[in-house]
Amino acid sequence: MSTPVHHTKMTGSRGESQAQVLFTNIGWAPPVKLSEDIGTDLVTFARTRSAPDDTEYAWDLGAPVFMQVKASPTEYLTPTSTNDGQHGWWFAESDTYHFDHWLSFGLPYLLVLVDVQNQIAYWAEVNGDAIVATGKGRKIFVPFTQTVDERNVEALNRVATSKRQYNLQGEVWSGILNALAPADRLRNAMIIPRMIAPHPNRVAKEICFEEAVAMILRNRYYELVHRARKGHCPRVEDWNSHKEWGWRFVGAVHTLVTTGSNDHFDQLNKGARHRFERDACLVVQACVAYQNEQIEEAAKALEPSRASRPADRSWLLAHKSAFLFEMDKPEKAVTTAQKALIATNSLDGDLSASAIRSVAVSVLYAVGGATGDDLEAAVTAQDHVANWWRDQEVKRALERDLKLRFENWTGANTVHFVASTPQDDLANIEWTAAFSGAWNSWRQIKATTAKLTLTSPHSSKDSETALRSLIFVGDIKSTKYATRKIWLDGPSSALSSLATDSVTRIWTKRDEGATLAFLAQAGDFLSEDTADDVVQRILHLLKRDGHVRTHGKAWSHRFDEAAKALTRLLKSASTSSHNSIADLIAEDFATSDDSDSPSYIRLARALAFTDMDDSRINSLCIAACSRTDHHRIPILEFLGPFSSRAIHELQQEANAGNLSAIRSVLVAGATDPNSYLTFGKNAAHLVQSMVDDARGANGTSSFKNYENDPLDDLVLAALNTNSSELWHSIINALEECVIAESQQQRSIRRLATHFQNIPPFVRAKLKDIAPSLHGTHLPFATGSAHEFSGAVDQLRIAAGIISDLDIETRLFNKQREDPLSFVQTLAAWKSKRRFPFLATSVIDENPNVRAHAAYNLIQHAHQYPDDLERTKAVIETAMLRNNGCALSNGIAQGLAEYPGSEFSELEESIRSHPSAVVRAHLLAKD
Repeated sequence: MSTPVHHTKMTGSRGESQAQVLFTNIGWAPPVKLSEDIGTDLVTFARTRSAPDDTEYAWDLGAPVFMQVKASPTEYLTPTSTNDGQHGWWFAESDTYHFDHWLSFGLPYLLVLVDVQNQIAYWAEVNGDAIVATGKGRKIFVPFTQTVDERNVEALNRVATSKRQYNLQGEVWSGILNALAPADRLRNAMIIPRMIAPHPNRVAKEICFEEAVAMILRNRYYELVHRARKGHCPRVEDWNSHKEWGWRFVGAVHTLVTTGSNDHFDQLNKGARHRFERDACLVVQACVAYQNEQIEEAAKALEPSRASRPADRSWLLAHKSAFLFEMDKPEKAVTTAQKALIATNSLDGDLSASAIRSVAVSVLYAVGGATGDDLEAAVTAQDHVANWWRDQEVKRALERDLKLRFENWTGANTVHFVASTPQDDLANIEWTAAFSGAWNSWRQIKATTAKLTLTSPHSSKDSETALRSLIFVGDIKSTKYATRKIWLDGPSSALSSLATDSVTRIWTKRDEGATLAFLAQAGDFLSEDTADDVVQRILHLLKRDGHVRTHGKAWSHRFDEAAKALTRLLKSASTSSHNSIADLIAEDFATSDDSDSPSYIRLARALAFTDMDDSRINSLCIAACSRTDHHRIPILEFLGPFSSRAIHELQQEANAGNLSAIRSVLVAGATDPNSYLTFGKNAAHLVQSMVDDARGANGTSSFKNYENDPLDDLVLAALNTNSSELWHSIINALEECVIAESQQQRSIRRLATHFQNIPPFVRAKLKDIAPSLHGTHLPFATGSAHEFSGAVDQLRIAAGIISDLDIETRLFNKQREDPLSFVQTLAAWKSKRRFPFLATSVIDENPNVRAHAAYNLIQHAHQYPDDLERTKAVIETAMLRNNGCALSNGIAQGLAEYPGSEFSELEESIRSHPSAVVRAHLLAKD
């Protein structure tokens, strides 16, 4: 007897069978038909390969996927609709029953449309965002591009794991240790220790080794010691020799975070029973190698084996991709990061997955490969619990430091039982960032720790370590400012070894810029031979790698950085280095573009032309004359004292009305009054423009920024010509009281300094103007906020319009408000009573104040010989307290300007100073 079978049932069965085959072909578990008809056809489990080249194994994701299959021999041959530019099919139902049913599972659900004729399946994830109301029922769009095949397996895997939810509320109290497989616990303890370490207020009868690792990384060692005494875990002294591998690992981690030594991990690696234990050791060893600037060794250590679990394979590869990027191997970094991402598919459900995935995504984004151009993916990947809690821990450490600083500032007598410092807290956080592979975060925390050290009481060794950290992490700006501060204020002994290290250590693209920034501030600490070596290294770097440094998608102007470093290095270097730089300028300056030309000019300014042969000077002159733009003027200015051709070229430019050339003729050594008069008249024209701009038209004033200070130029020209016309221009400009204060202060200082050499009628006018002299205050003006008022006080003192008693009162106020302006103003007071002010200023906390005070003390001893012995005693005392170069530099300038045998011993010590910048003042005097 025959039983009729409707064609729709036959089509449905064929569709389900074909769907089963197609999902099996992409590596998923063979879909199974449910034994009862509950409105769902098939259920399967997603699987993935741990790496592209691993075809032997697939890994089950533990992610069930339900599906409803719709099949047809005709409906799904070609797309019938479009949605947001995509072709495909709308699947609609007149009610909501099936959609409600599919969503009620709370698990991943697929609608699968099967073209039974061509055996192709199309799919769409059934979720609330995809379902569209039609008025009566609901519909969902199935894209033509979403086929069940290898091209879409990653997208299908994401759907399979998308419904997993992690409720973090309360997890810090209860922890997730028992929810993890044994092989996953150690990795989580190292990456997200806050989730593994038992809460301090939670009673735990027993502490396992993974929890102990997490507690150490959270800087809770002393609590762990206390719990060990209660018998909750092995005693501290037994850790390193414990029979259990895990406790020996705990001992090794404690040694690592307290001493930086990783001596135990090699043995732990060899003695591990499980592959996940060995992989954890490899991560630690690689992190230590990287921090010791052994990046190649770090990358080599991170080789997963076939036995490595997908989670640990991803962990190792993510680290390796970051190190390959540091080694400037972008293609290998991208490939490795992609493998790490594929491996993380099997990590869903494990919170360490997010941290590992973010490493790989950040590498791809930095390189610009694969998903690297997807900013959304890069930002989203960084938004995970490991980063959240790490940032919170950093915030807590900094708040603790601020609290201690505040209490010290207030003089509070609060007693703290301190087991560790904020720097200790940050050091532990650094390790968790390192183990996570979050090297960008690690660098930020490392730099923060360095800044915390440098701004706290510290030793020379601490300064050196902190500065080395800033260089290594590539923090160019912080390195520049920190090195400059240490050069000025000390301890300058920290600079010598770091400067010497720059000759031999490898410069990565990460730290190259910071290294050059360091040398630009401390290259003068090198010996002549060492400085020559670094100069040649930089020249070779420029020739080999070019003027622009590219690291991934980021770039920087290497030549500008190199020029700043070379400028400082030339202070220490020999004539051969000066000749090499001269040859570089002669060869390239004529054809350099606008971005490079200022750097060539900077280098030319640093050259010692006195020791240079005529042929090189002539070559430099030819290179400068080959240009027709404004960049040629400074080079010709530097060459002027040594080249008649340079002077001739400058004079021609000056005669043609080039303002820069007019100034350069004077700087190059011209002394004739006509040159100064021309210079002054041009300056007077600019000053009048400044007055007109400041007065404004129709009530609207304006301000222009000038390359040089026109009013100061005008004063300089008047002093060298005594031209009544120029002096009247100066008086008129000052009487207007409208020019910006920041554009007056330098000229007012100059007028005060040379007050006795000014014509009588000008002195009389200045005495009239000085009491009410003011200008326009610009909120964005640079320089000291009180510099203008200090300059005016200096003029009033020089003009003798205030009494000595009033001078002292003003100076006391100025010393409190702005010590640097105070010590500059003090120079105008021609009185022996200024000595106590100078004596206290020479030990001021501001190194620049100390430098100015030292210079003025030597000047004072020159003017008042009977104060010589007191001056010597004060300077000697200040030198004993001095650790930086600023004070010595001020003394050297004073000795150079006021020579004599009175300070012979002091001069001898300055001649042996470690800084070539300091020594140069006395060499120039010789």
